[in-house]
Formats: sequence, structure tokens, C-alpha cells
Amino acid sequence: MELTNRDKAEAIQNSIETETLEEIGLIHPEAYKQHNPSVATGLQAILALHEQMPMDKVYTNVVRKFQDGDIGFVHVDYFLFEPTVAFDIHRFENGVSVEHWDNLQSNTRKLNKSGRTMTDGKTKAMDHHKTDDNKRLAKSFVQNVLIENQTNLLPDYFRGDELIQHNPHMGDGVQEFRKVLEQWRMEGKPQTYDKIHKVLGEGNFVLVLSEGSFWGEHVAFYDLYRIEQDKIVEHWDVIEAIPEPKKRKNDNGKF
Repeated sequence: MELTNRDKAEAIQNSIETETLEEIGLIHPEAYKQHNPSVATGLQAILALHEQMPMDKVYTNVVRKFQDGDIGFVHVDYFLFEPTVAFDIHRFENGVSVEHWDNLQSNTRKLNKSGRTMTDGKTKAMDHHKTDDNKRLAKSFVQNVLIENQTNLLPDYFRGDELIQHNPHMGDGVQEFRKVLEQWRMEGKPQTYDKIHKVLGEGNFVLVLSEGSFWGEHVAFYDLYRIEQDKIVEHWDVIEAIPEPKKRKNDNGKF
């Protein structure tokens, strides 16, 4: 049986631990466009990076896997050079990955204020018939609330104060989310969203890729939302600094 795009994305990331990336043949040997600015474009650059990893410590645990058309995307608990949480996205043509995006964040493995990790919680997509509606809802939330700061619209996106939160700096609840953002703003290190670049979804899970600033750094935000009955109920994220152009190893852009 042919692998789905979600399964192929999972297999590619798992091959880091098993050191089988070349053997599984799921990455195009020549036409592989890399958007991780710290890695040169092409398959050989990834293989060279793997050779630098402490393989006695390396593990990959794909916690969630989804697909959206020719895209497969996964939420991964890693040990690469250190404990890491990431989202990896692959675009497939003729059965192999020809383009890759990711966002990585160090994982302190500490529980947040509500006793949650960066990766626990629900994992399986449902309500596949509502994928497009859910993508529109998540995109609208990021645009209207996070970019345009229309906090009066929060009731359009949440049921009261209900929000299961996996961000390591916050606890559960919509009011907690607002309180922490305001605290950071008052401390002079705001979290600011400027632009949405991509929205991917399967069923009731939607991943939004955005650009902005976090604690004074130029960053990429990867926000994963779980939606129930047209309201956001759970949130995971990965935030990574975007290096300045002269420090990037490819010219393909982060997004």
C-alpha cells in the first residue's frame, strides 16, 4: 500500500534516528529546496548535518502527523543536538519530497503553569469535512487578534475562557493568554505578529506559519490549533529566531 503524504513526512523525520534517510528514497536527490536557513539546500547538506549529530543520544518521536494536499507535516519531539520540539513540513511531487520547511525550539522538558508539555494532548484529526472552515477560522484568529490586536473579537474564536495551552510560558485559559501577552508588553519584550505566510490543515487541526518578533528577536511562529465546534480549544507552538541574511546557508527564505 502506498504511503500517504503524512506517513512519508513521518518516515523522513524518523529516518534521522535510524540513519536511513538515503535508503528510504523519499527525498529527491537533486531537486530538494531547503527553507531551514541554517542548512544548505539539497539532500547532501542534510546527510552532512546528520553526520555531526551525537547519534548515541539522537531520537525522533513524531507525535502528530497530518497532510494537506501535496503537503505532509509533522509535530516532533526530538533529540538532535539537544532536546528539541519541531514542526517539519514536506511538499511532495511524484512521491518524493522536493521542498522542506521547519521550525525548531529547545525543549526544557519543564511543565508549564497548567502541568502540560509542549507536545502532549490530542493527536488525531477528526471532522475532515470541516478542514477548509477550520483553516479559515485559525487564519482569521491570527490576522484579527494576533496581528491586528482586535481582542474584542476573542469570543468569536473561543468558548468563554476555555483554552488548553501548551506554550511553555503560559497556563490554560484565554484570560491567562491575554495576561501574559500584556505582561510581556509592559516589560518591553512584546510578542508581535506581522504577517501570515502559510496555513495548513487536516480536519480539526490547523497549522499557521507567521512572521513577527518575540522578546526583541525576528522570529517565525508556527502555531497549531485544535478546533471543536467552530471554536479553538487547544494550542501548541514553536518559535524560532530567523537569522540575518548574511548568516543563512541558503537563499530560499524561511517561508
